[in-house]
Amino acid sequence: MTAALQSLQKISGFEATDYAWLRGNVVWVGAGASPRHPRNARHPWQPGPIACNAARLRVGARTCLGRLEAVPATGLLLWLTGQPLSFPLDHAVARFDAVRSALERNDLPAFEAAVLRVLGLGHGLTPSGDDFVGGICFALKHAPRDAWRAGLPAVLAEIRRAAATSTNVISAALLDDLIDGASHCALHELLAAMQDNSLPQIARATQALLAIGASSGADMLAGLLVCLVTTSHEDIPPPP
Repeated sequence: MTAALQSLQKISGFEATDYAWLRGNVVWVGAGASPRHPRNARHPWQPGPIACNAARLRVGARTCLGRLEAVPATGLLLWLTGQPLSFPLDHAVARFDAVRSALERNDLPAFEAAVLRVLGLGHGLTPSGDDFVGGICFALKHAPRDAWRAGLPAVLAEIRRAAATSTNVISAALLDDLIDGASHCALHELLAAMQDNSLPQIARATQALLAIGASSGADMLAGLLVCLVTTSHEDIPPPP
């Protein structure tokens, strides 16, 4: 790995970040706290396999959502729990509402149109809109909607394409991982905790996820939960 790191190149416009190019891929190479993430080039980490059940994840997501009443809300968790957003996201509430409405109605064309309008919204290295969309896509990867199986791949391809111009290259790369169902360890741990509907494990994983970035963890969690709790019984694929 040391020899490979000698091939690092700075990302134009982001020279002060902990990310760099390595053989055409965006990787994390910071010297500080080391995230457990697939793009960590210094200390590689990959998520272990987990066999998810959409019905059980929906139950666990509702448990997690109920627990948020005891957690100070940040980022888009404010929107999810009915609290006012701060500037500039307060001007985009209708856009996030449109995403939730499309999920509730199981309307894939409306979902595509809505998520494309939130990409790039917000401040920071990974804007809130990107993390939110990523959390939804992460949920759809591990808990696919039966009615969306045929059409979802084309929608995800369009999200990837749009991210190339709607947001920055680092955020687009991290969104790409979420679409593929791989991201921060805390997100995978929360998925496993919701699968078991274990309140202590949900609490620990939620706390770890909310510690990521200024609001990145909260924004991903908002996307994950809004996707799972709007999954109706009819959307859940039958067991094999």
